[in-house]
Amino acid sequence: MKNNVQFPYSELHFKRRTFVKGLAALTALQSAPYISAAIPGKTKKLGLAIVGLGGYATTCIAPEISSCAHVKLAGVVTGSKEKGAEWSKQYQFTQDAIYGYDQIDNIAEDDRIDLVHIALPNSMHAEFAIKCARAGKHVMVEKPMAISSEECERMILAAKESGVLLGVNYRLQWEPHHVKASEITTSEMFGQASSGNYEFSWGYARGLQGPNKDKIKKWLLDPRMAGGGALFDTGVYPIQAACYLSGRTPSSVRGMSSKVHPDIFPDGIEETMSYELLFDDGFQAICRASYSHSHHQCITLGDRSSLEIKGGPRETKGWGSTFGQSGNGQPNPKALFHGQREIKLKQTFQQAVLLDEFAKCINKGSKKFKASGEMGLRDIRIIEKIYKSSQNGGSLVSIS
Repeated sequence: MKNNVQFPYSELHFKRRTFVKGLAALTALQSAPYISAAIPGKTKKLGLAIVGLGGYATTCIAPEISSCAHVKLAGVVTGSKEKGAEWSKQYQFTQDAIYGYDQIDNIAEDDRIDLVHIALPNSMHAEFAIKCARAGKHVMVEKPMAISSEECERMILAAKESGVLLGVNYRLQWEPHHVKASEITTSEMFGQASSGNYEFSWGYARGLQGPNKDKIKKWLLDPRMAGGGALFDTGVYPIQAACYLSGRTPSSVRGMSSKVHPDIFPDGIEETMSYELLFDDGFQAICRASYSHSHHQCITLGDRSSLEIKGGPRETKGWGSTFGQSGNGQPNPKALFHGQREIKLKQTFQQAVLLDEFAKCINKGSKKFKASGEMGLRDIRIIEKIYKSSQNGGSLVSIS
């Protein structure tokens, strides 16, 4: 099979050692404490093809598939024939299920593949999601859903016309600490939620200046590929948190961007975005996404109590993070505090839970998925309004 398409931005930038880490992760996973999202007495186990074999696919998606009750890895779409062959050997699917990017349309004839997971740079989400939907495959796409609301709308239309489900990887919609927090903050016992502080920042700038800078993905510095800076990268997590922890959608926004490393971040890539989400009932969310520092925060305040999600202690090394993804065969521990009281909950493999939930919807013939394309579109529209506010000096901008 010909599979020699060169793709300059995604997985070809990840060294062979990243794949080796994936092998170690799979071994570690066999003894890790997985809590499945699946119901007993499964139906058909659906075949998944991962589109794009970069670092996220290698360390986060693939190692957790063996724990899925309703999904198995059936193939890949990649720009590297060698990497595809390695995955075929490790995950035991045949080499005729390895497709190049220029062969994506051929998956329509492959009955072993029921759904795909798009793990490509942001600007390629729409193109490949639409192609896969038109090939009759259900589509899970990484966040952000796309780089414009117009692209999101085209993705939703393609899925509807083809009769397939379209989902966005909003894994925290099923993460126990975030789910429990949402139940509490929207209950009478919490009282009237008044405000929240939500931040997901990571030290990209420091990494770009460090000794391992050549190993760090550079497409995030290209506005054509990334769509924007920190807001497009991690800023969707505070938006999501503000919405599911308040149980509402903002009506207006303000945004202010800044750079402390203009020599690193080009025009169109903000280093930091601070933004305010305002809700009709008075709830206010103060949010930030930054490449200047590493910090996670998720605090919701009400007139009767407060709630905070923190990173929890790892059994082996360090701490988890508020919004972080499980990876390398290990959960990303979190802790939930209602006032001063910690609520103990199980840790999960978030990617496995997400894919099992998606597969259950497919097997049931459901036309609705909790983390839907419409939800992804909502968030991109909010992001666009934040950028508009930032470009106008932080003025208040209506979402409608």
